[in-house]
Amino acid sequence: MRTKTTLIALAMLSLFSLTTEKAYAWGCVAVASDGAYGYSYNWASEEDAELTALNQCDAKSATGDCETDSCDPDL
Repeated sequence: MRTKTTLIALAMLSLFSLTTEKAYAWGCVAVASDGAYGYSYNWASEEDAELTALNQCDAKSATGDCETDSCDPDL
């Protein structure tokens, strides 16, 4: 009985240790000189988050000079 309980406890610990890795969800903000902006969140890669924010900004901007202001893996 003690061995069975120990094995179950070890199995549970190994399952919990697999889920403790931090999952990154990238987000970015892009701004233009005319005040237009775009943002993104919950992207798996920084590149995809940046592209999304820039595309949103470009769609709203009359000047077309959007630049990424910030990117963060926890947005």
